[in-house]
Amino acid sequence: MKFALVVLFSVFLAACAPTAPKIRYAGENAIELVYSAYGSSPTLTGEAIDMAIEHCAKHGKGMKHVSSSAISEFTTQEIHTFMCTNDFVDERIEIDIKD
Repeated sequence: MKFALVVLFSVFLAACAPTAPKIRYAGENAIELVYSAYGSSPTLTGEAIDMAIEHCAKHGKGMKHVSSSAISEFTTQEIHTFMCTNDFVDERIEIDIKD
């Protein structure tokens, strides 16, 4: 009986892991990935980020995450959109200190 519970629990935990991202759309300026995740809000995985970075690098651009959303409230599928761009805003604050 204990073995059956351990197996059942293991299967349950494995089912909660996000699926591998699949490319829904890919172009020179954007990539859209879709996969299933089992959280209450969209889950952006490291694998999806790496795929987007690699795609944009092929076009000589950096990657910026644009949006994440669930396809519907009745599914675990999510859509994550990334923009390929080199137009990044420098958000550093520089202060000159003079004596």
